[in-house]
Amino acid sequence: MRKFLLFLFLVVLVIALIYKSPFSALYNYNKAKDLYQQGQYEQSLPYFEKSLFADSKGFLARFFYVMALSKAEPKYSVQKKLYEMSESKIDDEASRYAKVQVRRLRHKLLEGLDSNYIHNALMGNDILRWNIKSFPLKVYFENPDSVPEYYIDSIEKAMMLWSNSTNFVNFTRVDDKNSADIYIKFKDNKKECKGEQCRFVTAYTEPNISDKVLKQMTLTFYKTNPLNKGFTQGEIYNTALHELGHTLGIMGHSDNPQDLMFSMSDSVNNKYYPFAQSMSKRDLQTLVLLYRLKPSISNVKGLESETFYYPQLIIGSDDVRLQKKLEEYKSYINEYPEMASGYVNLASVYSDMGDFESVLQTLDKAEIYAQTVDEKYIVNYNRAVTYYNLQQYEKALNSAKIAQSIKNEQSIQDLINDILKAKD
Repeated sequence: MRKFLLFLFLVVLVIALIYKSPFSALYNYNKAKDLYQQGQYEQSLPYFEKSLFADSKGFLARFFYVMALSKAEPKYSVQKKLYEMSESKIDDEASRYAKVQVRRLRHKLLEGLDSNYIHNALMGNDILRWNIKSFPLKVYFENPDSVPEYYIDSIEKAMMLWSNSTNFVNFTRVDDKNSADIYIKFKDNKKECKGEQCRFVTAYTEPNISDKVLKQMTLTFYKTNPLNKGFTQGEIYNTALHELGHTLGIMGHSDNPQDLMFSMSDSVNNKYYPFAQSMSKRDLQTLVLLYRLKPSISNVKGLESETFYYPQLIIGSDDVRLQKKLEEYKSYINEYPEMASGYVNLASVYSDMGDFESVLQTLDKAEIYAQTVDEKYIVNYNRAVTYYNLQQYEKALNSAKIAQSIKNEQSIQDLINDILKAKD
């Protein structure tokens, strides 16, 4: 048995040496170059890659590999490889040319969609959206009789406008909460106004995510404002338009007040004024672009397609995106300082940036304003994950058990198991 294992090891070693040899690099480069000169760019790519596996710094192989990528059909895998070459640590003609080709390809892919705010549409460092094949999205109304009939009519009218303004968005009502994609509920407003001005929201949206899978979107409307007065038909309609944008995956806000997804409140005379009565060109182009990007969170795990756009090629490096999201969520908190979701989102950006001290501080603020079960759960779940990343396992376990006492889901049990293993 030992002789067989030794023989097998030697065979593997020989094969590895052959594939990593100068002969392999030259052979595969010549094969790739022949295919390239015949215009078979996509077919040449595997041979260029084998040549670069044998010699990662091969000057000619790297340059013609980039040339082949720039001329091949821009499928998802091609976009990804071209972008990776543009970010190569090897500073040579190939990487510099790749940067030029990335800009060219980005311009080509964004043709007709260049008016957008996609950077602000992301959830921290994640691209969240539904699988487009899941439409129509199933919508469940909880206790619709608890609000005036025009509340429901206005929300359904807003759904209709989203459907009529796009060629893929549509909704259908269902009677089962558990099967719904969008769960709409109504709650009493316990906020009390102080002084002449009163800042408040009419509704808010929360995603239910477990292990990078979007389970459901919860859209909560308040029944009244803090003065115990019902919202007008226009307020419900325009708020529904905005919040439905969130349920579709636009998790952030536009930076332009002309857009539906711009967040703005006016507290003069204790009134909340909606931002727009319809979606703008930028709103629609942002949504279309969002649904062309490969999602990192969707209702289908590991969603793959060669027709997707590679996110980094379109929206740049993680650092650029995170900085934009950091600015957006800080602005949101300044606008709505008593919304727990704003602090939770800000904490997620700090987490992606590796600033765990700021994560914990921000989650402490979120806990002060957390009202719903979901909000309290996510605060403690994220706190447990942060302590786990800091290798402070006892604190991680305590936070995880608090989260489990709030809502006992499989994801929190899995986290507890991971913490216990790490402690051992």
